[in-house]
Amino acid sequence: MTNAGKAPTMWAWVVSLVLYVVALAAYFGVVKMSPDVAAGCWIIGLGLLLLACRVRGL
Repeated sequence: MTNAGKAPTMWAWVVSLVLYVVALAAYFGVVKMSPDVAAGCWIIGLGLLLLACRVRGL
């Protein structure tokens, strides 16, 4: 799969997806962790995805 324009690379999508799944699992109680860590995972994952959409090659 090739990226056209400013589309995020595959590793940015995977890292964002993993962080989102961790935050989602913590929210529903599947994984026990601090609410601050779960919120941090969600915020960092979304931030990475938004940044990857704006910066070419990320």
